[in-house]
Amino acid sequence: QEIVTAFGGNTECKKKNSRGGSGGYISGTIILSKRTTTFFTIGGRGIYTYKITEEQTERCYIQENMVAGGYGGGGYAANWYRNEVDNGSGSGGGQTCVKFEKNDLWHRVIVSGGGGGSDNSASVNTEFRGPDDGSGGSGGGIISQGYWVDGKYNGERLANSSFGFSFGYGESARQYSSLHEHGVKSADGTSDRPGAGAGWFGGFAGLNRNGGSGGGSSWALTKALDYPSGNITVYDSFYKNIGSQPYAFNSSDGYFFNDIRNYAGIWEGNGQLILTILDTLKCPTFYSSYIPSSILFTFIILD
Repeated sequence: QEIVTAFGGNTECKKKNSRGGSGGYISGTIILSKRTTTFFTIGGRGIYTYKITEEQTERCYIQENMVAGGYGGGGYAANWYRNEVDNGSGSGGGQTCVKFEKNDLWHRVIVSGGGGGSDNSASVNTEFRGPDDGSGGSGGGIISQGYWVDGKYNGERLANSSFGFSFGYGESARQYSSLHEHGVKSADGTSDRPGAGAGWFGGFAGLNRNGGSGGGSSWALTKALDYPSGNITVYDSFYKNIGSQPYAFNSSDGYFFNDIRNYAGIWEGNGQLILTILDTLKCPTFYSSYIPSSILFTFIILD
């Protein structure tokens, strides 16, 4: 609770139906013994809105008419507009992460997962955990949350350290069925279908008019080397193949985080990343001058 409060998060249960999932928190400490090029991705929040004044038409599932996911791989929500009161669906939140050496998904070393989106407006459906409570799952944690359909939790498809919709992307809503072999194969109802959260592995879309979508997992590179072996294929949120290659780092690289703190579902809004240099060690060069070459970092990531 102290960590959550310090960074403006929340651990109180909000009894509101059809709510988007909150993002995760992860922090760690690492010693860098060489100059390391570092890249940052600051995840964007999921968005609850509509783009065109239509419901359950083919146009509601065209990407340009869908609600974009949060920056950093969040899944798109389908367009939903019935009237001025009943409209909108929520996209998935993006991941916040740190990458070493190259700016791609295979070079991520610490990641915070984004939350899954929700179905149509809670102003129309007011019963918490009742019919049509389609809340999204929280992002973060080694294992992220699933989602709610008609107020009942669905934990069949959970992103973790080795499994999810995609390596770095949350699934976008679809009109018919998921293209992923483990995704939802029978879409239900109208187009108020939300997108899933991104993360180390992103969450799955619920593809249900009365349901939410899953959150993405958090992860940090430690000596456990807990990541998939061999080539890891990346698909974007619409399941387009982006590329395939092995994870970039192994035990010989020495990029290990310690003192990991990993919490799910405590952060609302756009991601934050806090970098703190705790100490520097000065090492002599060939010319007998001194430069800082070993830096102790603390990465605190909120998504």
